[in-house]
Amino acid sequence: MARWKLVAPHYLNVEGVKWEYSEIDRTTGKPRRAVFPVPSLLDPGDPADWNHRQGRDDGEVIVTNGGASDPRDIRFTGDPTPDMIPLDDEAKAISASFASRWRHPIESLPSTYSDALVEDFQKEIADLRTSSGPAKVEGMSELLTAMTAMMKQNQDILAALAAKPERRL
Repeated sequence: MARWKLVAPHYLNVEGVKWEYSEIDRTTGKPRRAVFPVPSLLDPGDPADWNHRQGRDDGEVIVTNGGASDPRDIRFTGDPTPDMIPLDDEAKAISASFASRWRHPIESLPSTYSDALVEDFQKEIADLRTSSGPAKVEGMSELLTAMTAMMKQNQDILAALAAKPERRL
């Protein structure tokens, strides 16, 4: 007996709500009819949709997914939404199982554009670290030996300049 109170308008699949399409075939003159189940709009702000009234100007829409419940409750099929307040323990457990999928699209965004870039770069770095080892560049060992030789030459030049006596005028 999972029961929820609606706090926002919902389109819910309610038993018995159908839409009928009918037309008359021009060539044969026979009617064709098709019936489709459609969701029903339940708006807690509309007094016509209230199924539990607490007075003339106060009411609410209570829905259930089946089981033993109040006969006035509206039975729906499908999953609950974040805009449904669970009224019993079973409904709380069902809603808690869907909480991970109910991330608000705006609240899940990073606060600034730079934060979004940093998050993307961190994801790319993590993917690179897990997918492959260190990157190997062709000619890296030759470049390192050439840089080492240049650094040795610079040290020799600096040592020679430091050892040279200063000339005074």
